[in-house]
Amino acid sequence: MKKLQLYNSLSNSLEIFVPKDENNVRMYACGPTVYASPHVGNARPLVIFDVLFRLLKKLYPRVTYVRNITDVDDKINAGARERNISIKELTDEVIAEFHKSTEAIGVLPATFEPRATLHISEMLEIIGLLIEKGFAYESEGHVLFRVRKMSNYGMLSKRNQEDMIAGSRVEVAPYKENPTDFVLWKPSGEGTPAWDSPFGRGRPGWHIECSAMSRKYLGESFDIHAGGQDLIFPHHENEIAQNFGAFGCIPANYWIHNGMLSVDGRKMSKSLGNIVSLDSALKLYDGEVVRYVLLSAHYQKTLDWTDQSVFQSKQSLNRLYGALRSCNGKSEKVDADPRVIEALCGNLNTPLALRVLHEIADQIHRSSDRGEINEFCSLLKSSAEILGLLTKDNYGSAKNNLAISDNEIERLIEERRKAKSEKNFKLADEIREELLKNNICLEDTPEGTTWHGV
Repeated sequence: MKKLQLYNSLSNSLEIFVPKDENNVRMYACGPTVYASPHVGNARPLVIFDVLFRLLKKLYPRVTYVRNITDVDDKINAGARERNISIKELTDEVIAEFHKSTEAIGVLPATFEPRATLHISEMLEIIGLLIEKGFAYESEGHVLFRVRKMSNYGMLSKRNQEDMIAGSRVEVAPYKENPTDFVLWKPSGEGTPAWDSPFGRGRPGWHIECSAMSRKYLGESFDIHAGGQDLIFPHHENEIAQNFGAFGCIPANYWIHNGMLSVDGRKMSKSLGNIVSLDSALKLYDGEVVRYVLLSAHYQKTLDWTDQSVFQSKQSLNRLYGALRSCNGKSEKVDADPRVIEALCGNLNTPLALRVLHEIADQIHRSSDRGEINEFCSLLKSSAEILGLLTKDNYGSAKNNLAISDNEIERLIEERRKAKSEKNFKLADEIREELLKNNICLEDTPEGTTWHGV
């Protein structure tokens, strides 16, 4: 079996993955906080950790993957008030949109998708343990974690106390023993979600939610905890503190974090007005195009979403589907190309894995033997499956409301053929790009040029 290597944020090093139980690899990823429609930045960890999930399923007999939904949060409360709807209406609406979008970009369902609001009792149990062991205290209706008692606090983020204060999402409040202490439970005002507890009627803090849900479905200690780099501090740091205080162990052995996504070289933010919603992207492009963009850079690096990067990904995906159309029979189920598995086992090197797919497509285009072409097509399809690509028989059909007539397409194809015969390759390429902008992909074959919508 090929050894999987992953970059562990806990040790800041590349490590060989050794599961606690080879018969059941257990992984937890922080899912969405459902207060607003997901954007393409939210989609990146979903796709990256979906590939990891697919890879683990190739390597091990069983994988338990938990991806939670945070459906109690101050942002949700504010969003519901702003729209004058109930919190349940808002969260149900966003969760439905989330599921529709994730399906469109080929994200497999997790083994479990727990909602925070259905796990309050599990949170209260951990809070009670932390109070009992002196790691938490009650103050003015709040329960707070006593950071100073945790000698190894900061082991993940490698921050000192001053950095922790500056990076914390919570305000310095008079009810805290120390400014770095964070909320486990807080009181709720009128119109805010609330549950009865031994500490008064209120709602949980953000960090305790993941500790409770990961413990319920994966145990107190499991293999992989995944999320965006922005979650390292304070969220994941505080999860570690909670689990260590309550159970005496770190929740996961491997902490995997993806890099952020920028738009045209700038951080995506509401203030800049450059947020690209996943729904708007899916109205313009097939879900596999969006997925291809998100896999085109190494997961640890910042990914820049630009018109050019989307265009290039669309062209690349069209080329792969074009190669598959060379098959004149049904694709057989074969093992994935070992080079794809090797690339992904090398710390999820998706750009290298995509390059291998294109090398297989090259072999299809170069071959004139029908049997060999069909074999390569089967290999391409099986190899792409682990990346969640080339899964559709009707790729691009939803985007085929063409703003250009068949006659005009044929006229441009003939103009391009004439340009190529006159060795005017610049004009030929310009015609191809013009058609691609109109969702028309050309395929040059020995029998001539064919086209299809994308």
